[in-house]
Amino acid sequence: VVQLEELLEVRHSVFVIGNAGTGKSQVMRSLHRTYQNMKRRPMWADLNPKAVTNDELFGIINPATREWKDGLFSSIMRELANISHSGPKWIVLDGDIDPMWIESLNTVMDDNKVLTLASNERIPLNPTMRLVFEISHLCTATPATVSRAGILYISPADLGWSPQVSSWIDRRDVQSEKANLTILFDKYLPSCLDALKSRFKKIIPIPEQSVVQMLCYMLECLLTPENTPPDSSKDLYELYFVFAAIWAFGGALFQDQLVDYRVEFSKWWVAEFKTIKFPSQGTVFDYYIDPESKKFEPWSKMVTKFEMDPDIPLQACLVHTTETVRVRYFMDRLLECCRPVMLVGNAGTGKSVLIGDKLGSLDAEKYMVKNVPFNYYTTSAMLQDVLEKPLEKKAGRNYGPPGSRRLIYFIDDMNMPEVDAYGTVQPHTLIRQHMDYNHWYDRNKLHLKEIHNIQYVSCMNPTAGSFTINPRLQRHFCVFSLSFPGTEALSSIYNSILSQHLGGESFSSALQRSSYSLVQLALALHQHVSSTFFPTAVKFHYIFNLRDLSNIFQGILFCTSNCVKTPVDLLKIYLHESDRVYRDKLVEEQDIQAFDKLQTDTVKKFYEDIEEELQQTREMNLYCHFARGLGEPRYMAVESWSSLSKILLEVQDSYNEVNATLNLVLFEDAMAHILSMLKSRCSLSFSLLHDTPPPAPPGIPKAFPGQPRDKVPPACPRSSHGPPPGGMCLEHLPRKESRRHPV
Repeated sequence: VVQLEELLEVRHSVFVIGNAGTGKSQVMRSLHRTYQNMKRRPMWADLNPKAVTNDELFGIINPATREWKDGLFSSIMRELANISHSGPKWIVLDGDIDPMWIESLNTVMDDNKVLTLASNERIPLNPTMRLVFEISHLCTATPATVSRAGILYISPADLGWSPQVSSWIDRRDVQSEKANLTILFDKYLPSCLDALKSRFKKIIPIPEQSVVQMLCYMLECLLTPENTPPDSSKDLYELYFVFAAIWAFGGALFQDQLVDYRVEFSKWWVAEFKTIKFPSQGTVFDYYIDPESKKFEPWSKMVTKFEMDPDIPLQACLVHTTETVRVRYFMDRLLECCRPVMLVGNAGTGKSVLIGDKLGSLDAEKYMVKNVPFNYYTTSAMLQDVLEKPLEKKAGRNYGPPGSRRLIYFIDDMNMPEVDAYGTVQPHTLIRQHMDYNHWYDRNKLHLKEIHNIQYVSCMNPTAGSFTINPRLQRHFCVFSLSFPGTEALSSIYNSILSQHLGGESFSSALQRSSYSLVQLALALHQHVSSTFFPTAVKFHYIFNLRDLSNIFQGILFCTSNCVKTPVDLLKIYLHESDRVYRDKLVEEQDIQAFDKLQTDTVKKFYEDIEEELQQTREMNLYCHFARGLGEPRYMAVESWSSLSKILLEVQDSYNEVNATLNLVLFEDAMAHILSMLKSRCSLSFSLLHDTPPPAPPGIPKAFPGQPRDKVPPACPRSSHGPPPGGMCLEHLPRKESRRHPV
């Protein structure tokens, strides 16, 4: 703080540099508060220069009308320049250095101390005014910029974790709790932080300060009067501290192709800390503290029985497993304490469904939810429009959700937006500005908007988009990694789904008994496919995950007792669905032949004397909702290619009567793909791939599972409704993706 004060005495531009969480903002706020205590009437105006465009920052002349539109920085600087008192006035530019905007400040930062605008207006930097840049690095700064400012570097080693923990403990109320927590932090934190740096791999990079902050947040949620009364013993505090520390340090660990780092962390923890004993089975992540007995119990006790709702698509159903139950446990408590949560995992692990299920269960009188899905083309202006829609004006410049409710923004695919040439993601700058300062600026009137009663939850796929996000935004979130369920969990999930479906609709008992074999076949084939066909630069879409499995079972759930009468019929419909989901993705004849062999070999392992039926399916095995004509939709087997061609040509003729003529050559592969696309409940009127996207079926999520969501232009139906379940939209499919798309 003293160094900053001395720099501001001799330089009118200062860079405060340091990694995320090293205390840059607190140093500046401490000095500002000191000036207030000294009655010097300090002024502070902060903005993130990357949250707006250059024209919005400095102003622009309309080329058509020659009308001048003022900019955000110019209006703030003019306002401070017009204040006559002699107190210090700071313009805090908290955002990444970018030559595109900072070069425009060269005349302000050098001895001229003047901002010259495109309108020929000149705004002076008064002797009491200072420019303070709060940044994490100078990678994109030019020598001309760096030479004009004083630099204060705050090293992570200067701060450490102790001040953050001490200030958090000081805010606790119970004196005995403070003393116990101080001892526990000193006992566990140093070795945990050292081990986390050197031995274990996190699913995304997380700043050290963020891990410590997450531990404090989780202790806030767990150390309640109900769990730890004021007269609690040291052992009870240590029990809850160990439980919180395991999830704060290990919650973001994940399983890669070689090592399960959660298992490694569990082995290390049990060997390192022996005060709190865990049950011998499983890992330390498999247990929670029972609030009544104060002992460890397995998470499996909290798993509820799945009841399927036939009106909800399978992709929107949530079948709880131990993994989802424990993440939900922490989400419940952290959201109640208004802490931001981020779930990180590969595509198809259920991140969006899990958060959607949690947000859907909230009390509508206390909470509002706004879904904010990101894609490659999301900008900060678009994001601000979406964020402001549910807000209403309160007193003065305060805004918030209607009434006394709390608004939760659910940001899906956090790392999808475009990264600019200087490494900044525009929408992230706006979110960070709000999380750091609780406000943003009106883009037209240029006045401040204080935003209250808001919190964030988000999802992220670390293998897509920009892979990671800015550490200065990342540090605000409590991160949990989600991995793929194990074989037992998957078997339990799909067995419960299929057996519930076959348990009704007057299906035969033989069919119901065959459901287990079919699920095992589906899991085995999925495992073989995902371990045989890997994505490459050319075959970038060879990604097979749980969404593919769900798409297969979604198709099976369309069948009724009229369609499926014997276990062989059930096998046939499975073979059709697996062809549509897996086979149609393959682009080379060699891959297709390998898949056919893989499929045949896997089926023979689970079904005996099946060669004749397999031969029939190779000749023709197609199912659709209009196999018996265009009347009431029923999912049935197609009788022949000629009957299918006749129905599709009828639909094409009816389409051509009211639209521009569309003449498609309906060869066999094209018809098979049309059936794949129409496996959903979407109406047949959209069957021939015209430009209008079909309305999303009830319950289908906006960003549909199963397809890559990065770089999807807003006009594409995939970005708003997604392709129909089980298939890809031919109109928007990359042309190299399949040899079957001359249509």
